[in-house]
Amino acid sequence: MNTHELTDVGIKRDANEDAVLTASIGEQYLLVVADGMGGHAAGDVASDIATTQIEEIVANSLPAEETEYEAILANAISAANREIHAHATDDPSLSGMGTTVVAAIIDEAEATVANVGDSRCYHIDDDIEQVTIDQSLVQELIEAGEITEAEAKDHPQRNVISQSLGTTDDVEPDFYTQGIDGTLLLCSDGLTEEVSDSNIAKIVSEEPTLTETAETLVHRANQNGGSDNITVAVCTRSEEE
Repeated sequence: MNTHELTDVGIKRDANEDAVLTASIGEQYLLVVADGMGGHAAGDVASDIATTQIEEIVANSLPAEETEYEAILANAISAANREIHAHATDDPSLSGMGTTVVAAIIDEAEATVANVGDSRCYHIDDDIEQVTIDQSLVQELIEAGEITEAEAKDHPQRNVISQSLGTTDDVEPDFYTQGIDGTLLLCSDGLTEEVSDSNIAKIVSEEPTLTETAETLVHRANQNGGSDNITVAVCTRSEEE
């Protein structure tokens, strides 16, 4: 597997509250993107705890059978949630902090993906597929038939998420399985708020390396406004695989 990660503060934010991790753990790979809650205290602390805790627990749990990946991610995300919540409870300066997370354990066959909040996973091959479903207010409204996907893009509450790490005692990730025939992309909403799915797919298909892919995605998000921190982690099979 080849991987690359990149995070950028964007144009309009003073600090970067996102965190990103790509790691090789034995024969598996771990990708994590966390988006510290914008406008909340210490979002950068929350996202850093999330990536650190998830890496530590996943690393201590591998190698494992593919059937165990979901349980490993569930355990890691639960531990990260408890750690963030404890810090926020113990330190008044950190009160209210939280973070989204999207994480993937990848082996030679497929990726097992977990998400909390609205950070996303995409798979791009001949087309682009959004692997994860946002845990957000507008997604709930879409599923209830109250708004369309087009209306959701401009909805005044499109950034309201229904779950995050650290703000409650318990958290319930959603899990997905995805074959890796093309490029796997994990990202914060700083990318998807500024760059359409079709343009993401175009960039991924046109750039010759993962480094250039990540750089162009971030650059395009900044060109289009850079209203939030922008974070991407990309993964594709090596040619010899």
